[in-house]
Amino acid sequence: MRSEDFPGTFIVVEGADGAGTTTQSKKLAEELDAFWTHEPAANSVGEKVDEMISSDEYSPEAIALGFAADRMVHLEEEVIPRLMEGQTVVCDRYYHSSLVYQPVLGAEFGWVKELNSEALRPDLTVVLDVSAEIGMERVDDRGRDGNIFEELDFQEKVVVRYRELVDELDESIFLVDASQSKETVFSDLMDKVSEP
Repeated sequence: MRSEDFPGTFIVVEGADGAGTTTQSKKLAEELDAFWTHEPAANSVGEKVDEMISSDEYSPEAIALGFAADRMVHLEEEVIPRLMEGQTVVCDRYYHSSLVYQPVLGAEFGWVKELNSEALRPDLTVVLDVSAEIGMERVDDRGRDGNIFEELDFQEKVVVRYRELVDELDESIFLVDASQSKETVFSDLMDKVSEP
């Protein structure tokens, strides 16, 4: 992943399904007066990716390529221009999701990592760590999205891979216990973001 010195700050919130990435990233963006965005992005490529992960017709490699294409368009259209202006950008999911989900589906980790090598490295990534059981209970409570990832055994592997990713990538990644109340999770998230 490439590193660039923009005047703005790029923060990513990651985690397994039901970890609370959308809730917490939106709250963080509001607290920091930052621009909030998400992946898959709200563009035509992102819409295709949404379609791909709602079907079992696509290979893990095709899905990884779709996410990588969406990511680069998202960076070029939405993220980098704001970072160049000195804004803070908070993103709900990023390439870390690809490095976790696509290998669990069956794609080769090294290939997925290379595929995303031109994506911008975030200044900080916080992984909301929660057990698959708790995560899937939350997914059931809110209503399932109908994507191919919403199975307990799949999410158990996802949780393990996120924990391993913290040590595998040479970048600023921190785990936050997301099994706690929303307020406590947010407080811990803010602590990580505020650290020098």
